[in-house]
Amino acid sequence: MVRKYKRKSTQHSWSEEGMKNAISDCKAGNLSVAMAAKTYDVPLTTLYRKMKLNSSAEEASQKKLGRYRPTFTKEQEQQLRDYILLMEKRLFGLSMRDFRSLAYQYAELNRIPHSFCKKTALAGEDWVSNFLKRNPEISLRLPEKTSAARATAFNRPNVANFFALLGELMDKYHFTASQIYNCDETGLSTVPNKPSKILSLKGKKQIGSLSSAERGTLVTAEICVSASGHYIPPLLIFPRVRLNPLFDVGLPPDSVVVCHPSGWMQTDIFVVWFKHFVRYAKPTNTDSVLLIMDGHATHTKNIEMMELAKSTNVHILILPPHTSHRLQPLDVSYMFPLSAFYEQEVRAWQRNHPGKVVTIHNVGALFGKAYQRASTQQNATSGFQNTGIFPYNPHIFPDDLFEPSETTNRELPPTPPAALENLIQEVNNTTPPPAATTSSIPDKPQSKSQKLLAPEEILPIPKADVQLKQRTNRNRGKTMILTSTPNMEEIKEKHSTPKIPTKAVKRKISSSPKINNCPVKRKQENKNTEKKVFVESDLSGSNETISYADSSESPDAENESELSFEEDRPLHYSTVSVADIHPNDYVLIDLQDEAKKTKKRFVAQVMCAKKNRINVKFMREYRQSKNIYVFPAIPDESEVFLNEIIGRLHSYELLRYGKIKFL
Repeated sequence: MVRKYKRKSTQHSWSEEGMKNAISDCKAGNLSVAMAAKTYDVPLTTLYRKMKLNSSAEEASQKKLGRYRPTFTKEQEQQLRDYILLMEKRLFGLSMRDFRSLAYQYAELNRIPHSFCKKTALAGEDWVSNFLKRNPEISLRLPEKTSAARATAFNRPNVANFFALLGELMDKYHFTASQIYNCDETGLSTVPNKPSKILSLKGKKQIGSLSSAERGTLVTAEICVSASGHYIPPLLIFPRVRLNPLFDVGLPPDSVVVCHPSGWMQTDIFVVWFKHFVRYAKPTNTDSVLLIMDGHATHTKNIEMMELAKSTNVHILILPPHTSHRLQPLDVSYMFPLSAFYEQEVRAWQRNHPGKVVTIHNVGALFGKAYQRASTQQNATSGFQNTGIFPYNPHIFPDDLFEPSETTNRELPPTPPAALENLIQEVNNTTPPPAATTSSIPDKPQSKSQKLLAPEEILPIPKADVQLKQRTNRNRGKTMILTSTPNMEEIKEKHSTPKIPTKAVKRKISSSPKINNCPVKRKQENKNTEKKVFVESDLSGSNETISYADSSESPDAENESELSFEEDRPLHYSTVSVADIHPNDYVLIDLQDEAKKTKKRFVAQVMCAKKNRINVKFMREYRQSKNIYVFPAIPDESEVFLNEIIGRLHSYELLRYGKIKFL
């Protein structure tokens, strides 16, 4: 192969720059040919031969290997190089095969003589290898996945709006480095996602690294740091219902530990963290504090937190959506070292405890060691500096970082009819362009005066279509000062608690009767026979049976005639009163559809109780599993009466990923 050829002679070892200077001095009469060859260390006979050429010094100084000539000139290769870099900036980088196909089409359409394979319509691998040697700034690399939302959202208008609000706050309150904070959540798993590189046998097909399980248990950590390097003690959320003393072992001093079945940040938990933040940031009337955070729902829809921030002199600035990878200091300089150190601590723990696995009880100690290693002043200050937050620098980002958003920067809509007529009239008054030739590809090789087809014309740069009408029915996130009065009033109006209805909420349920969210057995019986309804079994294990002498004495007899309902999977519960119902209790609710005269039972979690009306959050059965329930992605909250609650569920077991199994 040509790319593996090893040079065996010293021919053409002179430099093109030296030959160019020697030819220039000889033609100018500054030096003789012999003196120029000695001065610039070029062969004398080669210099004599190149002096006889009727060409410029730059063209004559180029090296040529006999009759072989390069396929493309330096200007043409420069076009290809610029196109490669532009596509990479737009996040549409070319693979090796794409580039070989582009080079072949570039030579074919421009009638450039080449030796590429016409059967495969690809440029040769040897040519690509030499092209990369001539352009060392280009290399074959593995890209990182970037979501379309991030590529679109990080644009000049969004960044300008953010820095405009930040500059407004800086000019008004004159924040110092110790008064500017940034908070963000990160996930800690018992099985780290990306292991570190290790030393192994070269050429081995596959290497492995020991992990505790296929998928780990997730713990959420809330991190907060100031531009001066002051770290607020973290808050950790464990996926449990009750606290365990082992969760606190090894954590940084004054850390806060809370529990939630999902392990994710919740609105009430963020209020707990915010009070913890105020305790350590210590804002006053004269020295207020700026807190920068992303637009998560637990932040922007948390009315209690906003009112608390307003009363404690904390100003909250929300980042533009999908821009935290560039504008959030913790994402820029802190989260990657923290995850790397945490993975190293997990690997060291497994090495020191052979035969054991990392559980949720070890996360606190492992996180504490990684937190101490990552929480340096340099990591904190560099994050605020690289994002332009402090020192304030709205021009911190170069132009190439905005290139991905150019794909969706749509052009103006088509010209309206009124302006179109004027445009047509102007065109008619101008001289018509010359007629096009029958073939767009010339029959002869392109001369220097003729314009070549650019790579952009062969393989166009992707561009989004013109969007004629914008959707206005969707509430999109935006950068804003969350604690400003207009924004707070708008959020309160949208997300305020609805008023208590005057009567019970009617829920739409299917016409087929179900009990406990499960299908029921139907059995045809005579009207005179006794109908039994097995309601539920209580904690003592006895069954409660309701008997009717005939079908006419049963409620809704007209719609439930000749049917017998028997539960397949009963739940254990106990009857309760208003005094026995507390928040976070799980209850069994019996709702009736007045239109279809059918009943259905639901499992729900109590939110709050007001006399005989209870606010609950309904659950859904998990994939038709036996007595396993989960909360839906969109919360299903409603209000029920006390007489609709059958009883409280006592015995349940917490499973992974927020699933709850009732016994």
